[in-house]
Amino acid sequence: MILLDIFSSPLMPGAQSFLLIVCILAGLGAGLSAVDARATLSKKKKADH
Repeated sequence: MILLDIFSSPLMPGAQSFLLIVCILAGLGAGLSAVDARATLSKKKKADH
């Protein structure tokens, strides 16, 4: 509920959109790194066999 508190608090619109963009970029970065890690792990497993 922390995110809801942040977005419902009376912040400046610029700061609110900045926080939203940061959250989206962090999520995308985490997703991309997870996919990259999976790809490298599957390549290593295939190389071992």
